[in-house]
Amino acid sequence: MGAAVDHVTPMGMSGGSAEGNDKSEGQCFSCKSKLTALVVDNGGVCRAIQTALLRSYGVDTEAVETGKAAVELIAAGATFSLIIIEMLLPFMDGPETAKQIRAMGAQSKILGITAFFDERDQQEFLAAGADDFIEKPLSPEIVLPIIRELDN
Repeated sequence: MGAAVDHVTPMGMSGGSAEGNDKSEGQCFSCKSKLTALVVDNGGVCRAIQTALLRSYGVDTEAVETGKAAVELIAAGATFSLIIIEMLLPFMDGPETAKQIRAMGAQSKILGITAFFDERDQQEFLAAGADDFIEKPLSPEIVLPIIRELDN
């Protein structure tokens, strides 16, 4: 899999929100455990941003463009703490990707993600085995609580 990533503190990333819903108190965070993530997104810019965000918190992250590539990685024995899957993927959409990954026994936390939130899509993703479904962009306010949960 990917190269080991040193535990780093994200620089220039705000950890809180103006509304006071600051679940990420303190902007400095470094994983205690070796966490791994897989980003499945056919959008090159989105894939790069999501990967960089996760790596900035010390999460060893791989990225692929298709659900088929993600399923092949899991089938080959790769394991991940977190799998982030885009709703709209070529050939095999996000929910089908999540369903196939769950069918292989993966215990990863699966996060469905989309640019256009729709309740039907959310229900489809959750029924396929995703743990949560959010609207892009992936941000420190969203990802840091997930990383902390996985790290504990």
